Amino acid sequence: MAYLKLMFDEREIAHLSEDGQYLCANEGVLQYDLPLNLFIGNSRKVPLIDVVVWAKKRIFPRNRMDCKEILEMMGLPNYNAWEIVKRTNACLMEDPFWLRFSEAETFEDISSAPIRKAS
Repeated sequence: MAYLKLMFDEREIAHLSEDGQYLCANEGVLQYDLPLNLFIGNSRKVPLIDVVVWAKKRIFPRNRMDCKEILEMMGLPNYNAWEIVKRTNACLMEDPFWLRFSEAETFEDISSAPIRKAS
């Protein structure tokens, strides 16, 4: 994964470390602006595996009643949590956090788009 940013609405608040192993809070970002269930305590650096676990908790469950229809709309043949994360940017209506996987992705794109298919 060469590009990953944690966003707070339109503002970047964390970035992938140079070695690709951690998500690091940006300088100047206050601790209370970071997701508390990801950046635990005073942590400013989170192992990438923790980011993956956090993101997977932000998608619809496999046992959702209309799961098959949603997967079809996404262009996915089966339930693949990481692929769903990439298509939804781990964006929820309940909070302002989302993952940016490329510089081209904008807050406007992810907040207004219904479920996207793979490119």
